[in-house]
Amino acid sequence: MRITRRLVAAAAAAALAGPLLSMPSAHAAGAYTCFSGERTPAQNGYDLTANGCDGGSGADVLIRVMVGPAAGLHRCRTSFSWNGFLSAQGCREER
Repeated sequence: MRITRRLVAAAAAAALAGPLLSMPSAHAAGAYTCFSGERTPAQNGYDLTANGCDGGSGADVLIRVMVGPAAGLHRCRTSFSWNGFLSAQGCREER
């Protein structure tokens, strides 16, 4: 009877841990898609301002700007978005 309880407990633990193992590691990353944007030179790369954005914020953010002077793909250290407007710092072009 004790062995059966241990086997049931082990199987339950494995069933609960399985989905956790398949999840990606914790990494504060996000991605945005924006309609238009502009770059401003900064000490550490450039700053990016954009509008018509949707996505998720965080550190190490990938931002795709569709049209305008900053059209293209950018990787930025930090970002903040509110109501479709985006401000990102420490950016560089992503290829």
